[in-house]
Amino acid sequence: MGIYEELGVPRVINAMGTYTIYGGSKMSRQTIQDMGDAASSFIDLDLLQKKAGEAIARLTKNEAAYICNGAAAGIYLGLLAAVALHRGKKIRYLTRQDFRCSEVIVFRSHRSPYDIVLEQLGVPVVELAYSNHTLISPEEDIEAVISDRTAAIYFLESGWVAPGAPSLKLTASVAKKHRIPVILDAAAMLPPADNLWNFTKAGASLAVFSGGKDLCGPQASGLIVGQKGLIGLLLESAFPKHGYGRFLKVGKEEIVGLYSALCQYLSADLGSRIQDAESQVASACQLLNGHPCYLAARSYPNEAGQPIPRVLVTVCHVQMDEHKILKYLSALTPPVIAAAAGKQSFYLNPMTLTKAEMEWVCHQLLQFPFPQQ
Repeated sequence: MGIYEELGVPRVINAMGTYTIYGGSKMSRQTIQDMGDAASSFIDLDLLQKKAGEAIARLTKNEAAYICNGAAAGIYLGLLAAVALHRGKKIRYLTRQDFRCSEVIVFRSHRSPYDIVLEQLGVPVVELAYSNHTLISPEEDIEAVISDRTAAIYFLESGWVAPGAPSLKLTASVAKKHRIPVILDAAAMLPPADNLWNFTKAGASLAVFSGGKDLCGPQASGLIVGQKGLIGLLLESAFPKHGYGRFLKVGKEEIVGLYSALCQYLSADLGSRIQDAESQVASACQLLNGHPCYLAARSYPNEAGQPIPRVLVTVCHVQMDEHKILKYLSALTPPVIAAAAGKQSFYLNPMTLTKAEMEWVCHQLLQFPFPQQ
């Protein structure tokens, strides 16, 4: 009996993707082994954070790097450093008044449930433009909301972003002219691995990634890469120091685990991985399209905008919809978790499936007891 069985928590087949609620991703044996090694000794956590950051900066072609406890924490810390830079203070000297007297600009089309972390410091959020509305004069419009209170611009890269916001390159160009940092939320924007340096190359002052999604590191880890000046402020005053970053604790196990996972990620063959996903999609389509109640097709890119194909399955039965099929899948042993797509459809994502799991899920779908039409 494993630990999940002991606790009465069933293991699931994840056909959704690297969603946090289902554990993000699975770590490799090497990562688990390295985390175990890290857990077995005492070390100077400050030194470990500094050395790991230096190594990751070299690997990702950035000035500096900082490991945090998740992408949301990375956005919080990035804004914290930006306010310190804006107010001309070290982080530990910042007051509530410093936060109230600063602002962060956010495009309305970039709003999401996750950007609530921007408000945790008490920094006012200034919204610009509208979702699905392209700015007529983007440079002029951005400059119109920049003031002497502006500490940063928050920019979101995601497959869920509504159209309308200017490009990162244009936004960064305006920000640079006014010496304002751009904090890029790129939590799920891996693969490709090039994004680890392409976003900062395009002008982002800091780019933040989840460690527990495609990097396959610890779920409670995140990565900040970018400018040495901003990350230097975090190394000086954030966890494990006392103060504003103290509650965002990242252990030696997460630091080592993310470093190990990143090293493996950068040496992996993305082409082979995409080929495996394409093979799974083709196989699923062939299996399901032989059934009169299913229409399966390749969908690209996936839900987060990552360059990985998935299967879009449409239910072709007047008495059935995708919700009944998904309920059937979730009641199997083991349960299968998949995402509804609306309009009688759902997705099967090979990103978090093995070939054998994809075939098993398809065979279970073929056994669904459709009523006669």
